[in-house]
Amino acid sequence: MLQQERIIKKVETAQYIIGVRDDGIIHVFYKEHTELDVKLQLEMLDVYIELCENKPYPFIFEAEEYITVTKEARDNALSLEDKSPLAVSAILVKNLAHKLIADFYLKFNKPRRPYKVFKNFEEGLDWLLKTFKNV
Repeated sequence: MLQQERIIKKVETAQYIIGVRDDGIIHVFYKEHTELDVKLQLEMLDVYIELCENKPYPFIFEAEEYITVTKEARDNALSLEDKSPLAVSAILVKNLAHKLIADFYLKFNKPRRPYKVFKNFEEGLDWLLKTFKNV
């Protein structure tokens, strides 16, 4: 559901699109068959910092089918929190596999910043904007 008309600036690779939306939300879209490993995490962190000018932003994450996250990347995610401009994160899930990954991360890695899982894109956006005002 990448809303291209809302994107004012973006970085695109074979694995992802990271866009700054006109409402101030960073939209991260993982392309089909992407494996999120530590190397890709670090690459994306650099893009986040560049696009956000190292200021905190609300992020929404979305993925196509067949996305995997390595154990090392899950474990590494918390160590990146202090370096990352992610102020609040909405995770959009389209299927049971995505929901399991998002819920697993929330339960076992316990992010220190607001993090919520959504099935509806617009609900995730609304929550982001409301929550970001209070961060």
